Amino acid sequence: MTSDCNDEFAVISREIAAKQLSVENQAILIEVLEREGHDMNEQRRVLARERSALATQFARQFQLLEKSCTSGD
Repeated sequence: MTSDCNDEFAVISREIAAKQLSVENQAILIEVLEREGHDMNEQRRVLARERSALATQFARQFQLLEKSCTSGD
């Protein structure tokens, strides 16, 4: 894996970790507020978009790994 690729992989890994924590925290908050009777439909839609963005980041991370494994670097 080249230095640039390593750097990009490290950045994406940090972003994924931060996004995962944020998504988990949002899901917990939504669950608690729903139990208290709040309408959280809009927040659930936002959370779905966040999860989709996270999946995109996972895919990019996978592409970097795949690229490094097949390039022989």
